[in-house]
Amino acid sequence: METAEITALTVVFFIAAIEICCFFVCSKLRRRSYPLCTVIPVLAEDDELPQRLEYIASLIEDGSTFIGTILLIDIGGTDQQLELCREFCSVYHAAELVLPHGADRAMRRYLRNPCP
Repeated sequence: METAEITALTVVFFIAAIEICCFFVCSKLRRRSYPLCTVIPVLAEDDELPQRLEYIASLIEDGSTFIGTILLIDIGGTDQQLELCREFCSVYHAAELVLPHGADRAMRRYLRNPCP
């Protein structure tokens, strides 16, 4: 064999060894990712609720995080805010609009089944 062939084979074997190492060793080191539960209180004095919902929607759409459940808790929200939340829930099925006394049931459902 010529020097170029030996060099090429050495490089290929080196790359294969690194790939095998990464496949077996590095994959074991990764941590399991869990879906997130996001809780957003809907308050009458919250002027930034549309921006918050838009931000959550952008995270869901670009896939940068896995949000499993979105709880919008109505703590005295205005009619406009509640309508905005209902529209959000109709688009994103992981979202749920609940009253404060219903939040505990929703959280229990999430803990039993984190992926809707």
